[in-house]
Amino acid sequence: MFVYEFMAGLVDTITGDDDESYDPHQHRKVEKPTSYSDTMIHLLKGSIGAGVLAMPNAVQRVGILGSIFMMILIGAFAAYCMHLLISAQYTLCKKTRRGYLAYPRSMYLAVQDGPPCLRWAAAPLYYFVDVVLIMWQLGICCIYCVFVSENVKQVFDFYGREMSLRAHLCVLLAPLALLGLLKDLKLMTPLSTISNIVTMLGFILVFFYLIEDDVQVDEEKLNFKSVEDVPVFIGIALFALEAVGVVLALEYNMENPKRFVGICGLFNIGMIIILSLYISMGVFGYLKYGEDIKPSITLNLPQHEKKAQAAKLTFALAIFLSFPLQNFVAYSILWRKIQKKIPVSERSVLFFDYALRILLVIIPWLLAVLVPRLGPFISLFGAFCLSLLAVVFPGIMDACLHYPEHYGLARFRLVRDILIVLVGAVCLLAGCYTSVLEIFEADE
Repeated sequence: MFVYEFMAGLVDTITGDDDESYDPHQHRKVEKPTSYSDTMIHLLKGSIGAGVLAMPNAVQRVGILGSIFMMILIGAFAAYCMHLLISAQYTLCKKTRRGYLAYPRSMYLAVQDGPPCLRWAAAPLYYFVDVVLIMWQLGICCIYCVFVSENVKQVFDFYGREMSLRAHLCVLLAPLALLGLLKDLKLMTPLSTISNIVTMLGFILVFFYLIEDDVQVDEEKLNFKSVEDVPVFIGIALFALEAVGVVLALEYNMENPKRFVGICGLFNIGMIIILSLYISMGVFGYLKYGEDIKPSITLNLPQHEKKAQAAKLTFALAIFLSFPLQNFVAYSILWRKIQKKIPVSERSVLFFDYALRILLVIIPWLLAVLVPRLGPFISLFGAFCLSLLAVVFPGIMDACLHYPEHYGLARFRLVRDILIVLVGAVCLLAGCYTSVLEIFEADE
């Protein structure tokens, strides 16, 4: 406990002491806060999904040594930017004496107090952050739909019950709609727990295939490969590592939010576990299947073996159970806005509540039916949404918050934030460009 209390002080150190008497964490109104263990379970479940199974495909693009170095670099950089974002929100809450500010509102207030040349963008950025957050979460749900359907389809095809991928997606709609009706994170904890157990079982089954033969490390696999594929690698890595909306929702709902941050905080511990798992899966998957690796490693497993079929169905179940957690973020954003405009009666609130939940299941499902492609879309969503949400926006917010006199010696904070924004912009443009090219090539 002493460690957590000590590390929690880092938040105040980072954000300053504008009003030490006011602690936003003490003024949050959360009906059913989650414990440390609940939050860790949700963090692991929210970040360990279809992305980890795409890592062998990412490693194949740049080679083993390059991918290990880049994954550690991207993971540390993404975690650092996430800390900047949480720190900025904490500072703004102290300034405005609010228990919590949503991401879009935080961006609006930060830019409004920033350099005069940027203040005109406060309102547009407010809405843009909302749009990107919703796009990101619905994009994840869309990819989850395709992932579940593809893996189930392979098993069904082997037993002679062949159906198209879109037919499997149609069967998936009803159970997804039922899961979408879950109301809060506390109710989702049992699902996340089951999902984590099932995921671990799936990893054991997959690793069985990865290490059953003698591992041969070719020099060609170790060496750096193509610079052209680096943007795609970054897009897949960002998709795999960063669940911005889930992270912010977990920090808000946590019983003791101070334990979330800090050097030994929950977020950093979770990121180390996630990063280790991703690197292991990526390297061993590439060593096993080489250049034949598919967008998800489960699709490489032999269709005729029972253990492989079990692994595919296990991961399909785990990702299926993760759907409501990813959907929860988009629901929370939209519900806050809709709630203010609907008639105040129990019947109308219930109607709009359930209608929104079902609609947010149908939209990503419909996108999956229209364009059932897994690989390129993982990279595209990672490059576009997460370059903005996890890198560019936190850099802009931090630069605005320290304006005009708090940039430090030689204005190092401003230089740091500009570099963060530039790196995010390069990842965004290069990642989207290469991903779109891959989508068009796949259609030809």
